[in-house]
Amino acid sequence: MLSLLCWQGCLYWTWTERNARLHRNTSRPFDVITRLLDRQIKDRILSFRTFNPTVSSIMMQQWLS
Repeated sequence: MLSLLCWQGCLYWTWTERNARLHRNTSRPFDVITRLLDRQIKDRILSFRTFNPTVSSIMMQQWLS
């Protein structure tokens, strides 16, 4: 499940960056995109806490290790 979240996040931010470069002629540095992806994945993992705290905790530990 964590791999899927990472894959989806990478696709989303890659596509968003592509569109920004093509349509708005703007770009972000790589480290900014990496921080946005990291924050998105952490937020998504934390959103699982209400449904299944155990899974959320395990996924967060894996993400941070």
